Amino acid sequence: MLKTIPWATDLQGIVAAHADRIAVHDGTTDINFRHLAARASQVAKILLERGLKPGEPVASSLRNSIPAVWVSAGLRIAGAAEMALNASLTDAGRKYSIELVGVKCAITTAAQAERFRALGCDVITLEEISDAEENLDFPPVPADAWGRIGFTSGTTGAPKAIVTTHGARWLANILQRAHFHATPHPGSAILLVTPFVHGAGILTQSFHDHGATAILLDGVDLEKIEILLAAQKVDYIFAPPTVLAKLVGAFTGRKFPGIRTVFTGTAPLLAPLYHKGTEMFGPVIRVTYGKSEITNPITVLTPAQCEAYYAHPPEADGVCVGFPGTGVEIEIRDEAGQKLGAENIGEVHLRGRHMSIGHIDANGYQPLPPDGFHATGDLGRIDTEGKLHLVGRVADVMKSGGYKIHPDEIERILAPTTTTVTIVSLPSEYWGEIIVAVAEGADASWESRARAALAETARHKHPRAFITLAELPRNHQGKIMRRLIREALLADYTLTDGPYPKLERR
Repeated sequence: MLKTIPWATDLQGIVAAHADRIAVHDGTTDINFRHLAARASQVAKILLERGLKPGEPVASSLRNSIPAVWVSAGLRIAGAAEMALNASLTDAGRKYSIELVGVKCAITTAAQAERFRALGCDVITLEEISDAEENLDFPPVPADAWGRIGFTSGTTGAPKAIVTTHGARWLANILQRAHFHATPHPGSAILLVTPFVHGAGILTQSFHDHGATAILLDGVDLEKIEILLAAQKVDYIFAPPTVLAKLVGAFTGRKFPGIRTVFTGTAPLLAPLYHKGTEMFGPVIRVTYGKSEITNPITVLTPAQCEAYYAHPPEADGVCVGFPGTGVEIEIRDEAGQKLGAENIGEVHLRGRHMSIGHIDANGYQPLPPDGFHATGDLGRIDTEGKLHLVGRVADVMKSGGYKIHPDEIERILAPTTTTVTIVSLPSEYWGEIIVAVAEGADASWESRARAALAETARHKHPRAFITLAELPRNHQGKIMRRLIREALLADYTLTDGPYPKLERR
């Protein structure tokens, strides 16, 4: 049983082996491991001098940048519960997060400092942290102390704060590295464009353990990405489906050799996008399943397994996300909580040795249930080989005319017809709910292609309207927000209810 975590000693070992290698590049400037450790040690020193106790939450609010990386390292070695907030949060979102957890200290830029002081936080600014010699003489951290506080996406309600211990965080990093099918090495570089507070930060730590470089851009900067890919400056990419879609759309017809792995996750990867990705990068795409409550990888579908699966996707429900990772248990349960057998659809429940210990909501801290399983809210099935297939979200299941409808199923059918399409429902007295297909920036002939794609699908699954929006609303993790799409439709369109419902712009 882990009792302490030697974060400082671990970082010291990396510096000893890779001191002058580039740790992080932001597309313009870089920092080596020695200077990164020096800045991190200053962060830890300041926090401990101010009386930080192990597991005490400390907020950080920084855009993707070099400081975001060394602040994160400094919080770990100090023993804080790192609560990294997306720098794009609204004032209301920032206030909600700070008050929910009861944070008393925050690290941010001088320009943002007053926003946090107004919320009662003691603020440490980047500008007051010097670049002194690194001194990693810090004691190990209690393994059971709170180590990280992240937030759920908030797609179905107010975000919850997810609590993970230092021990689970350390083990998650070990397991992340264990599941690399192509191991990074000094000289390797991973391209990261999603928020560092989520998956990009997890991969950065694992790559640093191998002396590899994280190229951390502040968003999908296509000009910088094209230069990096064309010059073969990176051999790994983290590209969730939203990012992968932007890359294949921007660089259609291009091929970029030398990529060893394209990591993807956060949402199921549909077959049309997978094939476009392999045309561009080769058969190197790896699929994983991740949740705020349990650090990636929960499941893994290796590049070779992806090739086999996407060559002939089965007709059955769902999109495959792979086999359970080391130390992960998956159960599919029905509405009564009973475990289901292979090929049955139910809610996905997870238990892992590196998962969270509970969450904080409006009612305070809520530990995991006694059996240690987390009810994900995801619908899925396990096939006869043991692979998990995601079918949709429990909260997204629609009921129209007495039928249960999974929106993800319709989205998979419509995926080849346009760039991005999602399915939402609107309330109907006659049907209960009516189904609406909403595309992002589709052309005028999209509806005809969509209706043709649905020709062999059961009639009750056909959308009652096909709407195009210039842009679909997404959260900070890039996930499409069905709730906000529904609100936009109700505000801009009038529904004429009845046996043949019509949706017309106001």
